[in-house]
Amino acid sequence: MTAFEGVRILDFTQLEQGPSGTQVLADFGAEVIKVERIGAGEIGRRQEPTLAGGYSPHWSATNRNKKSISVDLKSPDGIALIHELARDADIVASNFRPGVMDRLGLGWETLAAINPRIIVAYASGYGQTGPYAQLRGQDLAAQALSGLMALTGTADGGPMPTGTFLIDYIASMQFAQGMMIALAARQHTGRGQVVDSCLLNAAVATHLQEAASYLNTGRTFPRPPKNLAHAHNTALYGYYQTADHRWLVLIGEFYVSEPWKRTARALRLDEADDPRFQTTEGLLAHAEETRDLVAAGIRKLTWDEARTRFEAEDVLVAPVNDYDALFEDPQVRHNEMVLSAEVPGVGEVKVVGMPVKLSDTPAELRLIPPTVGQHNDEILRRLGRTEKEIAELKERGIVGSESPAAW
Repeated sequence: MTAFEGVRILDFTQLEQGPSGTQVLADFGAEVIKVERIGAGEIGRRQEPTLAGGYSPHWSATNRNKKSISVDLKSPDGIALIHELARDADIVASNFRPGVMDRLGLGWETLAAINPRIIVAYASGYGQTGPYAQLRGQDLAAQALSGLMALTGTADGGPMPTGTFLIDYIASMQFAQGMMIALAARQHTGRGQVVDSCLLNAAVATHLQEAASYLNTGRTFPRPPKNLAHAHNTALYGYYQTADHRWLVLIGEFYVSEPWKRTARALRLDEADDPRFQTTEGLLAHAEETRDLVAAGIRKLTWDEARTRFEAEDVLVAPVNDYDALFEDPQVRHNEMVLSAEVPGVGEVKVVGMPVKLSDTPAELRLIPPTVGQHNDEILRRLGRTEKEIAELKERGIVGSESPAAW
């Protein structure tokens, strides 16, 4: 038994924000049916780099444990097929601009009339209503508008985005959370509802603690001096380069008594007993001076020497891993954060594993990402279509008749 066994999702999502969210439920047992364009499939399938046959690892990262049906959504008969599937579906998920699903005849009011228990889940850039609703949503725009980008970077540089499409991923997890909450609510009410999640809200929520401080006290959080992690932290909470050109993060500000003395002893600094640096207030007042002392001390040590010294003082440090180091990290491997599967015509494909572990109903890799329309026949037979009727639908172009290798 899996957590979402018996839950069926019609998935119209594309790229990352939507597919990552529906994949969470798929990993824990939901039957997720991707509804795709005939032949081409969803636009994310073409993201580079690609492997044999045009297979995109980027796309495959968000589409395991799913099935695919290819349908002409410009055809009334194609829409009628989706309406049939919606009768016993639990969720219809999409991340088009607001109004697109309504214009297709697949919006909330239409689907709820077909199936009052259905949950219609929308992921978008800015929400289903409001002044920005019809603007194109994108990760970088959300980082900029939300205030996150202004918080990121250093005082001597401009605003800085994160190193990956972080808000796409965070928004996808909130999308998944919304669908799960709606499923739980339906157990009490018996009714479906609309789930509305968006990139902007996800990005604002990333700095909810700082935002609450600003809203209640007016305190702002300018970008910190170079090497410090945040403006409200000291030089003991930052990132520094070692003698062997590796980077480490230093977390000496928390969890220990006498934080400056411990760090200074580890680095053999003469200023260990300097009275100016013994309090958080003093460290903040002398942030750049203490930053320079710490940076100079760490530059004299290799990573291994620095780790040994800091561990002896019970001060936490961690390496700044690049991809080579990350995927050799023993804890990452122990946590099974790399999965691999054989993909016909492509070979072994590796993806990031499931981050949440359950003891009784764990996530499973049941299905490799599907080819376009791979499950057309299976899904149509479930609707009661005969082989002759399926052939006729394909001949008329209502559903696709793709090659098994149509990535």
